[in-house]
Amino acid sequence: MLRVFNVISFSDLSLENIMLRIVGGVFAASLAAPYLASLFIFVLIPVFGASTGANLVLGPLPHIEELLDLLKFLVIGTLGTAIFGLPILIAAASLAFLLHILDLRSKLHAIASGGGLGCLAVVLLFVRDRDDVWVFPLAGALSGAICGWIYWRIAYSGTRSHPQDEPVTGP
Repeated sequence: MLRVFNVISFSDLSLENIMLRIVGGVFAASLAAPYLASLFIFVLIPVFGASTGANLVLGPLPHIEELLDLLKFLVIGTLGTAIFGLPILIAAASLAFLLHILDLRSKLHAIASGGGLGCLAVVLLFVRDRDDVWVFPLAGALSGAICGWIYWRIAYSGTRSHPQDEPVTGP
C-alpha cells in the first residue's frame, strides 16, 4: 500500500515523547500569547478607535504613524510575559490537560479552546471601556486561536491517535 501522508501513531511514541511534545506545545503557545495579544491590541485600536482604556495600554495612537510604532508590541509583549507568564502557563497547561484527558486532539478543538481562553484572559486582565467593546475580546480570541494552533502543531501534528485517522492509501 502506498502511504500518502507520513504519519506516526501515538502507539509508536513512548509516553516520554508524547509528554515532551505536549509540554513543548504548552510552553511555546504560552510564550507567544502576550506578544500576539499585544500585537492584535495595537493593530485593532486604530480599527475600532482609541479610547481611554486602550490609551492606558499603548498610548494615544489614532493611527499607526510609522513602522517603528508597530514595534511597541515587542516591549509590551515582553512586559506581559514577565508579569503574566506564570498565570498564562498554568491556564494553558490546565487546558491542555483537559483536552488530553477528554481525548480532544483535533486542530479545531485546540484552536477553539485557545481562542476561548485568550478571549477570557484578555477581557479579565483589562478593564473594558465602553468605547473598546471589541478591541480586547477580539485581540484575545485571535491570539488565543493562533496559540491553540501552535500548541496543536507541536503536540499533535504528524500523529494520529485513532483508527479513523489512518492516512489515505492508494492502489
